[in-house]
Amino acid sequence: MAGTGHGAHPVRGGPTVPTRNPTTSFLTATTLIYAIGAGITAAAGTRLALQLILDKGFKLFSFQ
Repeated sequence: MAGTGHGAHPVRGGPTVPTRNPTTSFLTATTLIYAIGAGITAAAGTRLALQLILDKGFKLFSFQ
């Protein structure tokens, strides 16, 4: 018979539900937590650099 494959076919009349892999979910959560931590660290570094630049600028141009 031509055209009859032996692959996995969904049951007729119902949607396919993907199975969850707990390892994948754990890695996704870990990656998300890492990305949030990296963003917080970058924001803190940017704030410190900006604070340093502004502090030096105000000291340089302040009228005493």
